[in-house]
Amino acid sequence: MGGMQRNRFFSPLTWPVLSFLAVIAVGAVLLYAPASWQAGQSLSLIDAAFLSTSAVCVTGLIPVDISVVLSPLGTTVLLLLMQLGGLGIMT
Repeated sequence: MGGMQRNRFFSPLTWPVLSFLAVIAVGAVLLYAPASWQAGQSLSLIDAAFLSTSAVCVTGLIPVDISVVLSPLGTTVLLLLMQLGGLGIMT
C-alpha cells in the first residue's frame, strides 16, 4: 500500500484534547510562577495544575482562596484560562 498514510496522532478528534492539555499546562506553569502570588503567599505545583484544569474545564473548583493567594497577574491568568476554556467548549 503506497501513498499517503494518515497521522492518527494529529487527527481532528485529537486536536481539542491536545489544545486543552496545552492550555492547562501553560496555565499551570504561569500560576506556579511567583509573580502570580501575593506577597508572602505560595502555591504548590499540584494546586496550580488543579486550578488551571478547573479554570479551563470551567468547573469552578478551587483548592485555595484565590483572593488571598493570587496577585492581580495571577487572577488575570485565571480569568484568561476561563475564557479560553469557555471558547473551547463553544467551538
